Amino acid sequence: MARGTRKQGNVKGPSSALTEFLKSEGITDAFRQRRAREAEVTATATTETTTQETTPDADAGAGNDEEDLHGETSMENLSAAGSPLVSRRGSRRQSSTPTRGVEEDDDEDDEIIQMRKAAKRKLRAARQDAGGTSRKRAMPGDGSGSDDDSSDDSSADDDYSDDGDDLDNANMKNFGEQDTCVDCGDKFELSVYSRFIKDKSGYLCDSCNKVLKEHERRARSNQLNARKKRKRVAQALLNRTTVKIPKLQDVCIKKITQNIEDVDVLGDIGQINLNKISSILSKNRSLNDKTISLFLSPDLKNIAFWDCSNVDSDSLNKIASYCPNLESLTLFMCGQFHNDNLEYFASNLTHLHSLALNGPFLISDKMWQAYFDRVGGRLQKFEIRNTHRFGNDSLLSLLENCGKDLTSLKLSRLDGINQQDAYNQISNYIAQSKLTHLEISYPTDEDLVTDDLIVDILQKTGDSLVSLNVDGCSALTDKFLLDGVSKYCHNLTQISMKNLDQVSNEGFATAFNQFSKVNAGGLIEVNLMKCTDLGDEAVYALLNHSCHTLVELSINSLHRITSDFLSQIFTDDKHQFKKKLRERHEEDSNVKYYQQVPLILLTYLDASFVRAVDNEILSLIGGSCPQLQIIEVYGDNRCNGKASFRDGLMVIGRQSDDI
Repeated sequence: MARGTRKQGNVKGPSSALTEFLKSEGITDAFRQRRAREAEVTATATTETTTQETTPDADAGAGNDEEDLHGETSMENLSAAGSPLVSRRGSRRQSSTPTRGVEEDDDEDDEIIQMRKAAKRKLRAARQDAGGTSRKRAMPGDGSGSDDDSSDDSSADDDYSDDGDDLDNANMKNFGEQDTCVDCGDKFELSVYSRFIKDKSGYLCDSCNKVLKEHERRARSNQLNARKKRKRVAQALLNRTTVKIPKLQDVCIKKITQNIEDVDVLGDIGQINLNKISSILSKNRSLNDKTISLFLSPDLKNIAFWDCSNVDSDSLNKIASYCPNLESLTLFMCGQFHNDNLEYFASNLTHLHSLALNGPFLISDKMWQAYFDRVGGRLQKFEIRNTHRFGNDSLLSLLENCGKDLTSLKLSRLDGINQQDAYNQISNYIAQSKLTHLEISYPTDEDLVTDDLIVDILQKTGDSLVSLNVDGCSALTDKFLLDGVSKYCHNLTQISMKNLDQVSNEGFATAFNQFSKVNAGGLIEVNLMKCTDLGDEAVYALLNHSCHTLVELSINSLHRITSDFLSQIFTDDKHQFKKKLRERHEEDSNVKYYQQVPLILLTYLDASFVRAVDNEILSLIGGSCPQLQIIEVYGDNRCNGKASFRDGLMVIGRQSDDI
């Protein structure tokens, strides 16, 4: 049935080069059909010949030598063309009454012979153009020489047969022949399992073939093991860990996460371990409707689920049902959290004073207002990220009902707040010197957050502020640093200002020189990622102020930092290089000289896409920062595998590392 369908649909498979060549010369399927008809005619003629007693006439043969010679040559040509019309030895003359079909096909056979000869000539020419020579396949027991024209024609005709032999295998020996192993030199008999070695142009015996297979198997196994090891190392680098023997506790926690549905048989395993398991499940996106109930108990006061993508609305309600004494709740990636959940939380979680939500885009603007009206002054810490339905009225309702009690306010990527007046109300409603954490990042329009807005907020609560995040507020300039941070932030320890490309190098340096008079403690975490106008002077002013307290620092994409600056601040002032440079600086003030900056507590440094960082600078940083554990060098093309750094320092992002 299937074959008939293919024929009716004219479905054809791929054709070989030989088939296409013969087709271009006019040799098609019609030729094979004629050969079938000729075979039938030959069988009929042979039957008729055997019924008659035909004896060769010697006299006639002697008188007709020329005619017989011509007929014999014609029969040889037919044999070379593959025609079945060749009579047997001893019966060269056919019956005097041949079938009409044979006579009619004589002209066609001559035409086929000519086409075959033309094909052979083209093949020889193609081989000579390719630098090769026309070779015939040596068959066992064939005594014909290469100088025999008829045998050469016959071998060439074999090349055009339908067996599909490859021209490159023309010199290959046949199975069953004796050959010499190209490796050990022993005699052996060729079989279908014999391996041909192209480099040595010969076959291997069975024993040598087994040895080679075992060697290849071990090589593949070693490559696989090396690939797995590189993968473990790369994964550890991305997780900012090292490949080492894990603790028994970590092994048990990993095994529990793999069998999380049966964890209840273990009983009480401790809240700390439950938090670790929850974090692992969130990272692997394994937190779902079945596993979330394992982390809920009536005595819990703090819950943090960092990935609630697979937790539906009904399961989220279990948090308020099982944990009525909850005080702090963090739900990230909570896309299934909607109005009913928030209303249920407002009525059941009466002790909740800290709420952090990331991605609650199903909660409407009116529901936010109703929630803030209901919780009143209970809410002290509020964080909302990644939703377009938290609008201007929602923010105003939050400030009116909870503004005077807020100690932490974090607003990030809220496209619903599209009026500058909404942000301006923050300074009017927050209490004096009570806010400790403030984040206003990535507004829908950069013009919504201005220097005056930040300065007004800092003027009111700057002395109590510990953390300030203004990432993505690219309209901010030097003014918010000079008139705000450097004047009012006495206790500031963390500042993040990503993508503030309008903050200048000179303005930042001036602001931090003034900031050192206000804030004597120093900063702990600083993120200057993509503040592209900052250079040597700005970073030097920051490090002079906070070098003894700085733990985490990001100078990602600060391409104006020079290698001369980095080599000086990470080199001992007693070094001969620094002494000569100081002498040159005293003679010529245009020569830049920077003293060493001891970063004794620095544990994390992001120096990605800083062109000045190379192998030498990397070694200096590792030697100058004794507590440094992680340094990122993504995009630093001159940091490669030749860099030398101390043990215990994890370098992430080199192009030479296998990931």
